[in-house]
Amino acid sequence: MVKRGRLDWQRLRMSAPLLVAIAATPCIHGQQAKPSASEGEVIFQQQCAKCHGDRGQGRSALVSIAGPNLQAEHDTGKVLTAIYTGPSHMPIFSYLLSVPQANAVAKYVTQSLAVIPLTGGNLSEGGELFRVYCASCHRTAVRGGPLAFTGVNAPQLTNKSRALIAGAIRWGPGPMPKFPPAVLSDEQVASVADYVSYMQHPPNPGGRPLHFIGPVAEGLAAWVFLFLVLGGTMWIEKGGEG
Repeated sequence: MVKRGRLDWQRLRMSAPLLVAIAATPCIHGQQAKPSASEGEVIFQQQCAKCHGDRGQGRSALVSIAGPNLQAEHDTGKVLTAIYTGPSHMPIFSYLLSVPQANAVAKYVTQSLAVIPLTGGNLSEGGELFRVYCASCHRTAVRGGPLAFTGVNAPQLTNKSRALIAGAIRWGPGPMPKFPPAVLSDEQVASVADYVSYMQHPPNPGGRPLHFIGPVAEGLAAWVFLFLVLGGTMWIEKGGEG
């Protein structure tokens, strides 16, 4: 009996390291192990790079921001929202990716791909830069419009985030030219993004903004109103003489 008990104790002692290793191994059928940042990169390359580029630089679209640049996206919540809701023509990945996998992709995008800081911007400088480089296509009020002799329209920027604006400046989707750091620094890109964000909801001093079409249309409306007033005045005067 003593010999058998001693043998069982030796077997138990020899199997103890194996039991510890099994206990330390993540449960496959139970709680899912959290993906690492490298797994987020793998998922991004498999599912996202075909549209957004392997470095998040974006894919060229015909007109609109179709496979946008992600190199200024620092908001994890916005990345997760895009994954779960599929904005525009982006597919929904909520049925394909688990919550830990989606979090890993969002972490990879915001911490590894986002290289445009979007800091140090100046609103007034952004307005000047926008009028020099962007207003000829997107108009000063960032409402977009037709491009002469091209048959396409410059998209409205009223519903674009600062990250998408900054990414498009560096990326140059469709017919839009790229603006590398040699032309616009990161601080200047942040300034332009600040101006666009400001113009999306500009202060209204009163009156009708006429859909922010611009000073030409507003001036034309003023002249039409003036002619109506003069015509009405002349008609009243003529009626009074009769």
